[in-house]
Parts: sequence; C-alpha cells; structure tokens
Amino acid sequence: MKLMAVSRRRPGLTRADYFRYIEHYHGTVARLERFKIDRYIQNHVIDGAFGVLSDTEHHNRVADRDGVVELHFSEFRDMIATLEPEGVTQSRANKDGKFFADEPNNIIVMAEEIELPVPNPLPKFNPGLGEPGMGAVKVMQFIMRRPEVFPQDFPRLWRRAHDEALAASPYAQEMFRRIVVSLRSRVNDNDAAARAHFRMVDPPVYDMEVSFWLDSMENVGAFRQYLEAIQANPLPFADWSRSFFLYTRPVRIIDDAPPKD
Repeated sequence: MKLMAVSRRRPGLTRADYFRYIEHYHGTVARLERFKIDRYIQNHVIDGAFGVLSDTEHHNRVADRDGVVELHFSEFRDMIATLEPEGVTQSRANKDGKFFADEPNNIIVMAEEIELPVPNPLPKFNPGLGEPGMGAVKVMQFIMRRPEVFPQDFPRLWRRAHDEALAASPYAQEMFRRIVVSLRSRVNDNDAAARAHFRMVDPPVYDMEVSFWLDSMENVGAFRQYLEAIQANPLPFADWSRSFFLYTRPVRIIDDAPPKD
C-alpha cells in the first residue's frame, strides 16, 4: 500500500527553498516521527507539462507541482495509524506542511504498485546515475480516467494502449530502465484521514500514476516519444487534457528495504 501526495510550494518560496526544506527539515521530522512508515521517497520536480498541444485553453488548473511524496506501508491500517496517530492531536509532519506547501491544492493517491517488464533494464552496477539501481531521472505520469470509462476497465485499456505505444517507440524501449504502475486503490474512497492530514480542498481524482526511470535528463526524449504514441492511441480511456507528467529526482528519506539482487 502506498500513499502519494503531490504538492506545490507555498507563496514566497523558490523551488530551491522548497527542496531544501522538505528534504532536510521535513524529511528529518519524518525520520524522528516515523510511526508506521516502511519507506519514504521524495521526488523533486525538475520539469513537467500538462494537457496536450492541441488544447486551446488550460483544462488542468492544478498541474503546476513541485514535489511528490511516496509513503509506503505494509497495510492500510498502518497508513491510517500514521495519518491519525493514537494519542496525538496533530503530528509534527501535519503541523509542518503549512511552512512549505500550498496545502489546499495538494493531491493524494492511495495506490497499489505493479511493476512491468522493460526490454532494457538497468544494469546491476550503475555508478553515478542517481538512485541506485533505478537511474537518475524518474518521470511520473498522472493519468485521469475519462468519466464514461468504468474504473475496472481502465487498467486493461491503459495496458493495451501502453503495450502498443511502447512497441511503436524504439527509443523508449532502449531507454526505459524500469516501469512501475500505481493503481488507485478502492480504499482511496475512505480518504477522510488523508484529507485532514494534507488539508486538501476538492482534489482531482487520478486513477493511475506510472513511473518511468531513465539514465539522465538527456534521455527524456524517450518518454516524449512514448507519450506521443500513447496519446495517439484510438482507445478512449484517458482524459489527456487533465493529465500531467513530471520529470523528477528521487530522494530517499526512509528506506529499510533490502537492496535489489
């Protein structure tokens, strides 16, 4: 079980200010007040975009983001115990959000992860490319489901479009080192604790986030090739005008997981 929180910086902060604060102060708060968190990764946004080039107006008013936090838990009740810790009115992390985030515009996704095979995975020995075993750049794509598409049909339609797009994108086949799909969990409907913790106001709903790892920013053209292919797919499953993607740098805050073989 994973909780993703997508935020933008509060007024008055540069992006560098925001990164420094969340990594070195807010990250320290999380380590000191860990509760039930198994793994905590911050993704610092380098760049990103929303909508499609054919849009004549901004359909997505919330896509300007500066960071994505990923909190991993063993089970749902551990997530709730962290968001609403017993005997604590407000956790330090909860009180700290107002110092760096535009809290009403936070977006959260409670999700289950599925890892997909890639033709050219990262070699085991990969020095100097950032996140060990994963590459230096992580592209995070947030996809909004079209309202007429049933939630249970959405992953199947996306997977078909994804496979076809990847097959049509030779550069992406070469450069995608890892792909992880985060599917919105049904427990997301029980998000009162998350809304209270992150102080969101009417957040949009994203049924899927897909992460792609690449060696460097010089290789992100591979994602653009794939993106154009999947957006051109005739299957009507996604609202691309309200979807967005982010180029990010992953930062480990808490990670007790054993290293990959």
